[in-house]
Amino acid sequence: MTGNDGGNAMTEIALALAMAFFAIMILTMVSMGGGQSGTAAQMARKTNSGMPAAGLRMLPSGDKEAAKTDAGATRVIKPRQLIIFSGGRFLDDKLQLLDRAAMTAMTRPVLAVSPELSMARVMAAKKRLALPGLTVTTLNQHWLEAIREREK
Repeated sequence: MTGNDGGNAMTEIALALAMAFFAIMILTMVSMGGGQSGTAAQMARKTNSGMPAAGLRMLPSGDKEAAKTDAGATRVIKPRQLIIFSGGRFLDDKLQLLDRAAMTAMTRPVLAVSPELSMARVMAAKKRLALPGLTVTTLNQHWLEAIREREK
């Protein structure tokens, strides 16, 4: 009755590590991509000046149909609470450079970034701000077009 259990322990450990990695990967993918397309389509409307509307609406991630029917679930962001990160700079809702004093005076700041921006660059921008309660969201097509027009 002699058995060789040395290989089984290593196999079990490797299996447990693989399952843990897979679970973390799934959670990361869900948290990064949940509801982005619905949010981008609903965020802001274009005004006559070519800039998005004064308020920016944020929808919770999740079911698109539930978000459409539950109007109370959206959060309107006041222009004074919006920080746009573009070209390595922080801009306000009028796409002008935003000074540090204005950023620190914000009570519920929202950092809006391009959807194509890498996660490392987003985290670096968030770290540069170091504001409590900072929410990160993506810019919609209207904002991206306004930024491109300003850069010309």
